[in-house]
Amino acid sequence: MRIAITRPRERLQETEERVREHGFEPFVVSPIEIVPLPVDASIRLDDFDWLVVTSASGADALWAHFKEGLRDIDIAVVGPKTEAAFLKRGVRPSLVAGEHVGEALAAELKDVAAGKKVLVARAAIARKGLVEMLREVADVTEIAVYDTRFPEDTSRLRELKKMLEEGDVDAIIFTSSRSAKNLIRFFGEDATSLLADVIVCAIGPITAGSLEKMGIEVDCMPAEYTIDAALEEIRRFSSSEPLS
Repeated sequence: MRIAITRPRERLQETEERVREHGFEPFVVSPIEIVPLPVDASIRLDDFDWLVVTSASGADALWAHFKEGLRDIDIAVVGPKTEAAFLKRGVRPSLVAGEHVGEALAAELKDVAAGKKVLVARAAIARKGLVEMLREVADVTEIAVYDTRFPEDTSRLRELKKMLEEGDVDAIIFTSSRSAKNLIRFFGEDATSLLADVIVCAIGPITAGSLEKMGIEVDCMPAEYTIDAALEEIRRFSSSEPLS
């Protein structure tokens, strides 16, 4: 069973290994490119009580700028992938959201961050729910540490489109709203027909909502918003489908 999955190019190898460990054939495609942004030199971690990070790409960008300084501040992260990006550098986050969306992280953080100074590091374009919730109780500073853009090299996207046309893909996992929007726009008016006979899995309700707004039916969504959970959800869904 071949599964296509949207992931940044920087995480291609680890994603392929993960998919193969579950017994599937991977095809990883990157509808977005991560562009690190410079951090304002006036931002000092010791001016804050908490650092909030919402993605592994954000963790990577912060490490490039602050390095060992990240060990000296309480860090709150949105999920296991972001946590893992810190752990591999010997930095252990103080809080990992039980539900892997920004609003859930804010809800868990509000009690411990009340009256504190909080630095939120995120993408240049991001939903405002987390920041708005934290500002109800804390002094929040928001910085953009990376941006996303449509990739200049579209050869991999074209290859996926051809594979879908030829029926060589059984399922596709969309890992973010931005990657879903970019890939569907790249497919254009063919998107619905290309994905009609493919199991469409969305990681998280935000991504699922973006797909549905673009007319793409979402077949399944894992309860835990991780690639491992998505792969197992596809396995369950495919085994429960009636034979044609």
